[in-house]
Amino acid sequence: MNVGTSILTGLQEQIGCEAVDLVRLPNQVEAWVDDNGAHTAEVNPTASVATVVLGRSRTADPLYGTVLFLSADRAGDVRSLSPDQYTAVLAAFEHARAALDRAASLTAAHHQ
Repeated sequence: MNVGTSILTGLQEQIGCEAVDLVRLPNQVEAWVDDNGAHTAEVNPTASVATVVLGRSRTADPLYGTVLFLSADRAGDVRSLSPDQYTAVLAAFEHARAALDRAASLTAAHHQ
């Protein structure tokens, strides 16, 4: 098995799918998702908002199911996140959770 096939198999196993899709973000961060997630999984609001915080368009479709954040080197090969990328992804998730919590609180208050 070659390295490319091995990486693809690993992505499929980690996400739990047969076909993966790539969402490229700034700073060589990549979000890997189930290519059929829109049909087989729930929306992942935290990951969807986190990718917007990381630079994805606000008008982009939401992400579904498990989302795996990795990096790419200059040659386009899949790599682990660098320490700076890891910190940025964690901060984006913290921001996303806080924003979603505020939205839920506002919605609850509006419905009272």
